[in-house]
Amino acid sequence: MEINSTFREPCRTLSSRFAVNGSRWWSGLAIATCLVLSVGAGAVPHEQWQPPVERVAAPDFTLPQLEGSPVTLSSMRGRVVVMEFWATWCGPCRMSTPSLEAIYRQDKDRGVQVLLINAGESAPPVRSWLRGRYTAPVLLDTGQQAIHLYQVHAIPTMVIIDRTGRIVYRSEGYRGGLERRLNGMLETLLAEPTASHG
Repeated sequence: MEINSTFREPCRTLSSRFAVNGSRWWSGLAIATCLVLSVGAGAVPHEQWQPPVERVAAPDFTLPQLEGSPVTLSSMRGRVVVMEFWATWCGPCRMSTPSLEAIYRQDKDRGVQVLLINAGESAPPVRSWLRGRYTAPVLLDTGQQAIHLYQVHAIPTMVIIDRTGRIVYRSEGYRGGLERRLNGMLETLLAEPTASHG
């Protein structure tokens, strides 16, 4: 399964076809149209940020870290975990990942853990794309273990897990003001007791 390839491959095909025919103008138009469509596909209605009716246990996984030891999700019980499934080819991810890095630097000592889970790519292109700009743990889901567990169908997808290990928020795509909205959610979740919800 290849995540969110709906626009990626058709865009490549269209632009190369027009380029072969010698029309730079049409090639440029094809690329511009595809960019608009792909960015639009990453937009998230506000309603998708509403919490689910019932909190459900987050499926556990262990994934290799790009730099460091493998990470097991259940070992982070007691912390609020913000996970984002992303890829180097994902345009909206270029806007969301810096906000998550800022959240990590700001709140890691307050009980917040950010995990940037790369969706199916190998280490070299991921390392090249990051260029040492991120300190939040980057996990490699090359076998798409976590992608299947969390039924990820779009990139980026964000999942927020409370301190008892239950999923409390999920959103697909990117919407502006991510850092501001996350700050409010995290304050609420950090204030909650660690006792399990019933």
